[in-house]
Amino acid sequence: MLEQVKKPKDAGKTAVIIIAVILVGAVMKIGAAVTLPLVISLFLFLLFNPFLNRLEKLKVPRWLGVVIAMLLLLVIFLFAGWFFFFTIDRLVQRLPMYIRRFTVIDAWVAEKLDLDAGTSFLTYLNFDWQGIILSSLSSVSGKAINVISMASLIYIFVLFLLMERQSLIPKLKIAAPGGKGMRVAVLFERVNRQVSKYLLLKALISVATGVLFYLASLATGLDFAIMWGVLAFILNFIPSIGSIIITIMTIVMALLQFFPNWANIIYVAVLMISIQTVLGNILDPRIQGVQLNLSPFVILVSLSLWGFIWGVAGMFLAVPITSVLQIVCANVQSLKPVAVMIGSGRSYRKIIEEERRRARERAKRRAERERRRAQRANHNGLSPTQTDVPEETPRE
Repeated sequence: MLEQVKKPKDAGKTAVIIIAVILVGAVMKIGAAVTLPLVISLFLFLLFNPFLNRLEKLKVPRWLGVVIAMLLLLVIFLFAGWFFFFTIDRLVQRLPMYIRRFTVIDAWVAEKLDLDAGTSFLTYLNFDWQGIILSSLSSVSGKAINVISMASLIYIFVLFLLMERQSLIPKLKIAAPGGKGMRVAVLFERVNRQVSKYLLLKALISVATGVLFYLASLATGLDFAIMWGVLAFILNFIPSIGSIIITIMTIVMALLQFFPNWANIIYVAVLMISIQTVLGNILDPRIQGVQLNLSPFVILVSLSLWGFIWGVAGMFLAVPITSVLQIVCANVQSLKPVAVMIGSGRSYRKIIEEERRRARERAKRRAERERRRAQRANHNGLSPTQTDVPEETPRE
């Protein structure tokens, strides 16, 4: 009877959680103009927090540390704005040359495929694709007001979060219900430590990737060397997909610029693929280690989900958000199964392997006991079963 009452309760609780998650996702998507800057500012706060802690250990006043952090963030925003408009302007200027190169490549492909004279892939396009590309690049600058307003909102959020960082933990301890303040504070510290370390290490690896892409572009004579370096740095924050995108983009640019010089094109392709292979597949996992115990499949799902909610910005935030959700679920008793499913399973595989090793050792010891018992039985002229019967002790 108790089980029949408990099952509807559990089913109702699960349904409420699912509905709440769907509603939260819908609110985030609808209110992206506010929720996205807020989440970005929270992660920037986590990124700057270790930097401010280090400054405090060096006896730098708290207010001066906040000023230094905000000036650094302002420099980053100004550089991002300059890079954005400078790159768009250069692309608009050189785009006609690349369009002519593209038509040459299209004619070469048509010739290799033995298509009819005057026929190519571009002839099947019944719209002005050149005009669409030019107008798209020109209209990007029209969205600058939205970008500036979002950056301003993020800047203000980060400023107030940094100003209140000393009182954040005490407020969490007091605000938590049922005397769970210390547990909430420890949870926040764990999230802060893990996400901050991930963002810092990812930033260092992304800087190395950007510098190598810039140097490789200079060495091969590829146009827009600074742009490829900055894009490699930015896209490296998107796991798996970002490295593939930037590599394909550089190869396409090499094809447009150097065609029909295949040696230079192959040179660019080999260099860019080698950089991503070494940094992305060898150094990145070794440096990151087990910082993020996340399943690769879950990472791809989170990229799709947060990309659907917040677009490209959501793909940048997908991994840190999923990491935070895993930490929270691991510390809430009823949500621990969710944390287990999100995780990569490394620790659980180790537990299972340890159990199997112990089982093999027990089986080995059991076999050794059976062997010794058989040896004693053969020595005494008894069967192995008789050795198990204890001898009667004589009564006095």
